[in-house]
Amino acid sequence: MLTLHPLFRDHMVFQAGKPIRIFGSGTGLIRVSLLNEEREAVSSSGKWYLELPPLPYGGPYSIKIMSEDHSIILHDIMIGEVLLCAGQSNMQFTMAEEISAPSSYQSDPFLRIYTVDRPEGHMPLSSADGWVQCEAGSVEKWSALGYLVGTYLREKGIPCVGIVLCAQGASVIQSWISLRRLRNPKLQIPPEQLWKDHFDPLYQSWNTPSFLYETMLKHVMPFSFGVAVWYQGESNVSPAEGKIYTSLLSEMILDWRELDRDNRLPFIVVQIADTRQDEGWIAVQRAQAAAAQMIPFVQTVVSGDVCEKNEIHPATKGLLAKRIADTILFHAK
Repeated sequence: MLTLHPLFRDHMVFQAGKPIRIFGSGTGLIRVSLLNEEREAVSSSGKWYLELPPLPYGGPYSIKIMSEDHSIILHDIMIGEVLLCAGQSNMQFTMAEEISAPSSYQSDPFLRIYTVDRPEGHMPLSSADGWVQCEAGSVEKWSALGYLVGTYLREKGIPCVGIVLCAQGASVIQSWISLRRLRNPKLQIPPEQLWKDHFDPLYQSWNTPSFLYETMLKHVMPFSFGVAVWYQGESNVSPAEGKIYTSLLSEMILDWRELDRDNRLPFIVVQIADTRQDEGWIAVQRAQAAAAQMIPFVQTVVSGDVCEKNEIHPATKGLLAKRIADTILFHAK
């Protein structure tokens, strides 16, 4: 039977100017039609993948997906900017925790979010909700950075913004990298030199090597994205990890670009806040700053001067979101 990947639902957003990729499960002949384009594939393995040509901003459209005995029509499909928002707790940090007053929340049917299920569960939004259109009454459930970045992009004239949230609090970067790349000798650190979050009983279930790469990241690949926004590092602040964090980040980005079939996918690395001044913390900040010089198509956004310095989860994220959005607008030109 024809089955679509959970990403493909009503109200979804495809990235403008990049291939439109659609995939799912089932066998036999599969046809997909959008506007005047139609593509087909024959699946015998139980999985199928089709690619349509890039489109400019536009919509709403409908997409028809057909097999030999079944058809699915998706409605209210937009072509806009799609952001992969990934990392740990500062990325999943919700608007309910952010400093903005609920009276400032705005509804916007052309700002939408899809949330990848986290292993810890208990999420305000999940993949079961599909693509959620922004309504003022539910903004408190959104990733604060996702909502604030998306709102700013909309104010700057982007016709539609889709946020794909792929974040897990207290996650180490090694969990987001493939086992193949983690075998690189320069990434090896004795266990006693790793930061404590690797072994904390509350986090250990998702902090084994490659776990989140396999269970969360692969869930959304190879969907086309305009940019990936990475906000992580607080769980890798041992001195030894700080020294190799740029290398870890480089391997992770190579992994993600390869999985996404886009070797020029722009990455925005958000530098962790100025919460601490110890050796490991500062080393991670320096490594994140260096990433923009050492890794192609990477920009680093500084958070320390626009966020609280006494909180590992700064509640003020508006100015940081504006910086991220301005960087995205530069790539979208």
